[in-house]
Amino acid sequence: MFELLAFIGINLLGAISPGPDFAIVTHYGMKGSRRAALLATLGITAALLIHVLYCVLGVAWFLQSSPILFRSLQLLGAGYLGYLGVRIIASSKTKVEPSKAENLSRGAFRTGFLTNLLNPKATLFLLSLFSQFISPETTVSMKIAFGLSIPIVSIAWFSFLSFCITHPSFLPYFQKHQRTFSIIMGGLLIVLAITVIWNAFFSR
Repeated sequence: MFELLAFIGINLLGAISPGPDFAIVTHYGMKGSRRAALLATLGITAALLIHVLYCVLGVAWFLQSSPILFRSLQLLGAGYLGYLGVRIIASSKTKVEPSKAENLSRGAFRTGFLTNLLNPKATLFLLSLFSQFISPETTVSMKIAFGLSIPIVSIAWFSFLSFCITHPSFLPYFQKHQRTFSIIMGGLLIVLAITVIWNAFFSR
């Protein structure tokens, strides 16, 4: 039980730390659409289930043992993260009317799903996390508990974040500084994309 709690704690810290998932959910929330933020959360959670599945099955180890394939996936993910960063910065100049905020829901699930699925750092984070807590002696029930805790933590945290950002007490502040927040988050995604590309070609 102690190991499971430690696993959940580390996973929660990973979810809370600013990254692509955080940026996407916050982006939709600041636009005033709680529904879009929650749909993006569901997309992120669905992608995490796929990450968990292939980590448990050992596919992640295969990806790491095949440098060319893993580098290709890294570059694909970096390209998508960079695209998202540019799109968020571009959208910072446009204010969404409250009556049109719900239109943002279209594609929110897909964006959240692809953002997490194509983020190479998600693969490395989960792989390192599993390698620290799962061994050949780990029971099947514990493996299931470890695996399920990841999407549960994700949906709990990002749903909480969605409700906080879109709450009437906080939303006006976020919308007032929406452009600044969007530029910062978009910039972080672009920096992350550049970092991934740099590591793919120059990291040993």
